[in-house]
Amino acid sequence: MRNPKDVAVSFFNHHSNILDYDFSGKWDDYVPRYLKGDVDYGSWFDYTVKWETFMADNPEYPIFMTTYEDMKEDSLRGVTQLSKFLEVDCDQSFLQEVTNLCQFDRMKKEKANMEMIGCWKRNVPAIYRKGEVGDWKNWFTVAQSELFDRVYQEQMKDSKVQPRYMI
Repeated sequence: MRNPKDVAVSFFNHHSNILDYDFSGKWDDYVPRYLKGDVDYGSWFDYTVKWETFMADNPEYPIFMTTYEDMKEDSLRGVTQLSKFLEVDCDQSFLQEVTNLCQFDRMKKEKANMEMIGCWKRNVPAIYRKGEVGDWKNWFTVAQSELFDRVYQEQMKDSKVQPRYMI
């Protein structure tokens, strides 16, 4: 899971760089679209509530939950938790190797080598951008952030999900 404000920024940049995508506007036009769920995969709010409900209603299903922010903060800890969840016994050097291979810059470089150039504007692969936590603060105006927070409170009023808004 990733905080929804950073998801909005990521989606905007991703959508803005896809050839023939049905959106070619500015950030100010994208925020209301995102809040309504008029984007790929629908509403972040609906999606998150559905997952939360499914996990609560089906405790017998083993689901590992982590956040992008937690993985950025301490990737090795996250990889170690995942190996324990999967009940896979790994030594520390293997876990560190997996962690190193899954770092954002490494994945961005590897993915850029594999992507089809012809589907992106400016022929620049754009599946990965910055990989930063808290970049939303560079995009949202105060009014947009306040609107987002109101929509969040309304849509997630019965949810226990509390995104980490870190810098």
